Amino acid sequence: MITIYEWLRLYNDTMTDIDILELEVECKEKELSRWLDGGDLEKTQTFLTSLEKQGEIKEVINNLKTKLEEKQSHRERIVTLIERFEGLDNRILIMRYVDELSLSEIAQLTKYSYSYIKSRHAALMRMIKFKLD
Repeated sequence: MITIYEWLRLYNDTMTDIDILELEVECKEKELSRWLDGGDLEKTQTFLTSLEKQGEIKEVINNLKTKLEEKQSHRERIVTLIERFEGLDNRILIMRYVDELSLSEIAQLTKYSYSYIKSRHAALMRMIKFKLD
């Protein structure tokens, strides 16, 4: 059975991977635009070299997008899994890190005081930090 520590780490790792892949796709798409008609790199090379580079970059972009789709699907499966967990601690972590709500918003939704949610969140973070170290 997966623990809250494991799913939080798994979720964060997946989100980091997604961010990196999105950045890589963006960079490769910018590089591709430089090799297309009128781009600064296209002007410095022969037509065939330019076409070869365009093909190589398009292949890299397609591979990155495939990996990105796989990671996004993985993220969806993780979210589906963690939404099944019960208990206030899990709800706090889901609302904070998956739904990206503030602690005051979590307090309002759970009908607990802000100070209680803040102290529970701090305790959870200490436990997770201890567990991950």
